[in-house]
Amino acid sequence: MFVSVEELKQIFPSFGLPLLKELSESCTFIEFDKGQSITNPEAYVKNGMMLVSGSVKVYRQGDGGETYFVYFLNPGEVCSMSVSCGLYNRQFNVKAIAEENSLLVSVPPEVMRRWLMTYPEWTDYIIASYRRRFEGLLDTIDQISFLKLDERLWNYLQRMRVNADNADVLNISHQQIADDLNSTREVISRLLKTMENEGFLETGRGKISFLAKFDRPYA
Repeated sequence: MFVSVEELKQIFPSFGLPLLKELSESCTFIEFDKGQSITNPEAYVKNGMMLVSGSVKVYRQGDGGETYFVYFLNPGEVCSMSVSCGLYNRQFNVKAIAEENSLLVSVPPEVMRRWLMTYPEWTDYIIASYRRRFEGLLDTIDQISFLKLDERLWNYLQRMRVNADNADVLNISHQQIADDLNSTREVISRLLKTMENEGFLETGRGKISFLAKFDRPYA
């Protein structure tokens, strides 16, 4: 699949023309269907992955198969884990799944190394990605350490809504939320019912509708 320099410029506006041309002509573009696994724990990822369109959900998976939602990969972002694993031939210790039909560009490690030496905007892009993920990690640690489950659920729903372009309705099941927060469906359903009774949202089969009050902090 070919993606033009003009199209890539819209997705990666900080990149100069020479870098965009290399990205368009020297790298591989891969399409993934909604729900398709992009990578799994313990697999060796040889290339860095950048998202051109769609959305990718990244999970941490425990030894017992349980999962915990880590972050979304949105268009214009690079998967920081894939960069470090590709550069140093390390196992990929998270799971990535296409949240919707998605297009990724795969960058070989030797190309990434050369770009680090050649294009300052690429170096800035990679550093900014690591900083963003580190800040997200600190936020996750804070939530696990200091917040009750209802507050974590509230923050999770806020993040999911932002990722859905602030949609009024989120198509998601109670079980999926429970899996992402490493909880149980029964507990999540009870907390959502409490939020519904308090006028923050409405729940339906496989969907959550947000009300105006949802924009306020949850106490």
